[in-house]
Amino acid sequence: MWKIIRYVGRAPDGLTFEERFYAPYDSFYMEQARQHKFDAYFKDGSTHYFLVSRKAPSLVDKRVAIGGKFLLGADNTISEYEEIFRTWKMVPDTLAKREIILFDKLVRGEALESFFTKNSKGIEYIEFPDEHTYFDKGARQWKIK
Repeated sequence: MWKIIRYVGRAPDGLTFEERFYAPYDSFYMEQARQHKFDAYFKDGSTHYFLVSRKAPSLVDKRVAIGGKFLLGADNTISEYEEIFRTWKMVPDTLAKREIILFDKLVRGEALESFFTKNSKGIEYIEFPDEHTYFDKGARQWKIK
């Protein structure tokens, strides 16, 4: 979790993306790590697949999940990182059922487009990416087109 929390976790207000990695913010990200949990993890060769979730802002108990993958370099730091999807906010039981379907397809290299909001026939699975938002692998962050 410590290797990916500065990507999947929320940043302190007013911080630039690069400042997330500065040592003075370690305690903030330790707290972020406690607020996230691994729902699934799979390693295939040098590729690490992850599915993490966190409590989502809501009047009722809801969570949101992020699925992605990363590679570690020779120095044991992340050399490649990509978030493949972020789910809609869901009650925990619903999220648990839907996120594992998405993670299984991710690990198997199967297409996820049928789970995008525009294709899912009213069933909420993947909030991002969508026609306006994508994950920029080089910048390691979500961006708006």
